[in-house]
Amino acid sequence: MPIPRKPRKRPPTHPGVYIARGLLKDYGFTQQRLADELGVSRRTVNQLVNGRRGVTADMALRLGRLTKTSPEYWLNLQTAVDLWEAEAEAGRHLAAIKPLRRTKAA
Repeated sequence: MPIPRKPRKRPPTHPGVYIARGLLKDYGFTQQRLADELGVSRRTVNQLVNGRRGVTADMALRLGRLTKTSPEYWLNLQTAVDLWEAEAEAGRHLAAIKPLRRTKAA
């Protein structure tokens, strides 16, 4: 049986905010230094921090390794954002879908 989900009133925080606050601010990293540590371009880090790029599985592995957190943590942050955006875009179409009803087996 599916677990009902409460609608969120505000969008979830993009993983880039956690990167900006947690790594850039708290550790005093520049975007270039973070890019070097992760083995990616500065542009990639900049796009993540500014919410113009999402966290991929590859990036989640890199961030998890660097921060001693799980890759799932980073992917879950991104999934929350992706679902919020998809629901906002498809809202009225979703409302037209009738949930399945279980019928008794004969």
